[in-house]
Amino acid sequence: MDTYKRQSWIRKYRTALILLAVFFLVVFSYIKTWPYMLYGPGSADPLQPRVDTGHKLEEKGAFLFTTVATYSKPRIYDLIYAWLNPEMDIEKLEVATGGATNLTAYRNLMSYMRDSSEANALLAAYTAMDRELDVKPQGVIVMSLLPQSEARDNGLQEGDIITQVDDKPIATAKELSEYLTAKKAGEKVKVGGSRGKDTFEATVPLVSMSPDNRTGIGFVNETVLKVTPPDQVQFDFADTGGPSAGLMMTLEIVAQLTGEDLTRGYRIAGTGTISADGTVGLIGGINYKLMAANKEEADYFLVPFNAKNDSNWTLAQKTVDKLKLKPKLVKISTLQEAVDFLKKLEPKADK
Repeated sequence: MDTYKRQSWIRKYRTALILLAVFFLVVFSYIKTWPYMLYGPGSADPLQPRVDTGHKLEEKGAFLFTTVATYSKPRIYDLIYAWLNPEMDIEKLEVATGGATNLTAYRNLMSYMRDSSEANALLAAYTAMDRELDVKPQGVIVMSLLPQSEARDNGLQEGDIITQVDDKPIATAKELSEYLTAKKAGEKVKVGGSRGKDTFEATVPLVSMSPDNRTGIGFVNETVLKVTPPDQVQFDFADTGGPSAGLMMTLEIVAQLTGEDLTRGYRIAGTGTISADGTVGLIGGINYKLMAANKEEADYFLVPFNAKNDSNWTLAQKTVDKLKLKPKLVKISTLQEAVDFLKKLEPKADK
């Protein structure tokens, strides 16, 4: 085709070519995802429908657990929307997932943290009430892999729960450590256990870990606990992940088991991890959680506070001041502080 004919053909079908190009651009934009995580205000839902201890309690107010809305691997339209939305932020996926091996590993780890938060809520609540419960170790969770570890390249990933090594049952982190320290760096061990709803096996090399040159796989871990209370406590948080609802779960458990309406008629939102001893831990995304609580007309917001690290409190104050949010902020370092604060509230007058 000579130049004249080619130009005539292009002019004749120019509109069709433009429409075809636009079509392919739209399809590409819809299919193509990008390695980022989007953050925004999540929800502030009542806890009572999600925590069932078998002891009915009529609450005049409500405890609200707050979440952050996240969206991984967005499309270009989502990125543009988030960039234009002042309530949202964008972060590289590798940073957002803490360098996890993949999204499946990250999600499995978040699911474990939620389950662990439920277990710790039971431990904290029953300990505070001086009631006994049954605790059994169930394995060792891979929280993160150290830089010197060779396990990632050999099939181990974050969120895996190790229950056996070289066909030997392993229930605690101490048992695992004692078994591995008897070996030498460079040797290999076969580990197995659960990965989400599936099982896994991997053969991984051992490495020498500083500062004491112990032999190990090279990962941060903790013992997985199964906590069974005397009451038939049921949780319904399968649609969430992470540990940050721990404090609010614990307050709802305490209220139901003692039969005392700790809400005092108010809408009490909050966040914070919970330890077995009742210590409240810092969390991420408190600004988004405050926005969610404000939309649900929360009266108070319980903020995790650590005297050595006031990042949660500082960001909460800045968010409330900047956006003119209505919830009153309350510093909370322990479960007992939260209970004491609630018990001192004057009951809210009925409207």
